[in-house]
Amino acid sequence: MNNSIIIGVFCYNRASKLKRCMEALLTNPECSEMDIIFFSDGPKKGADPKPVAEVRDYIDGLKGFKSVTKHYREENLSTGPNFRAGLTYLSNHYERFIIVEDDLIVSSNYIKFLSDALEFYQHDLSVFCVTAYVFPVNYQDYPYDTIVYKRFCSYGWAGWGNRLPAVIWEETALKQLMKNSPNFKSRLNAEGHDLVRMLKKQIKGKISTWDIQMQVHVAENRLKVIYPTLSKVSNIGFDEESTNTSGVNYLISPLDPGNQRTFNFSPASNIIPDLQRQIKAPYAYKTLVIRKLRNEFIKLSNRIAKVSK
Repeated sequence: MNNSIIIGVFCYNRASKLKRCMEALLTNPECSEMDIIFFSDGPKKGADPKPVAEVRDYIDGLKGFKSVTKHYREENLSTGPNFRAGLTYLSNHYERFIIVEDDLIVSSNYIKFLSDALEFYQHDLSVFCVTAYVFPVNYQDYPYDTIVYKRFCSYGWAGWGNRLPAVIWEETALKQLMKNSPNFKSRLNAEGHDLVRMLKKQIKGKISTWDIQMQVHVAENRLKVIYPTLSKVSNIGFDEESTNTSGVNYLISPLDPGNQRTFNFSPASNIIPDLQRQIKAPYAYKTLVIRKLRNEFIKLSNRIAKVSK
């Protein structure tokens, strides 16, 4: 197994967004000495293959990294299976990896923050992963650059190969876990009222995702996720091109200017309830209901606008 850190990028059919993502990533000076691997999903059956081809043309010409490896899917796996296959490959071949999606704009200290965090927390098996995104939080007088929390966040993160093999991916096994594990639903929803609902949709095949399986693993095993105090990621994926996100971009958060190059990492045992409460606030029941109503209104307005053209 390779003990160097590799960058894994997941993409589909949005060449313009991938270009912006890579331009931001390449402002990280570490990139020139790092390998990068792309997991590019194939076109859907009957869909125009051109957008996927444009993504791959861009990747084929990409410069600035030590090496570029390409996993081009011949057919469309969909989001969940593409991530599962890619993460399985990474965990089987690399001790540490940093993940980027094609709709993320990262700060110029994104790689440094995640790399240093992987080094700092590597021997603490209570830590599942490190994320580079955080909602705006008031951390005045807090001495550390990281916050210990209990919810997986997929918007730019890093992990270790030895943490992933135990993740449950199969819908049948997830259904059995939800049925048989004592207090499972309350434990899962403790970090957000959207989680049990999301898991049920995944089990029924209504969505194709992968991050809910990660959160199930975190919740069921009482693991921790390390957050930054200031986000190193901005999400640009809330539009009609997006596969699993649309509507109101509730993820807007100040982006780290990228000047900080050394970080004071909090011990994983350092639990600060007020900071955890702030991170959890956007997933409160009332907040989720309001967000859903706003999104439905936006979708309805878009449909009306299309019909009237």
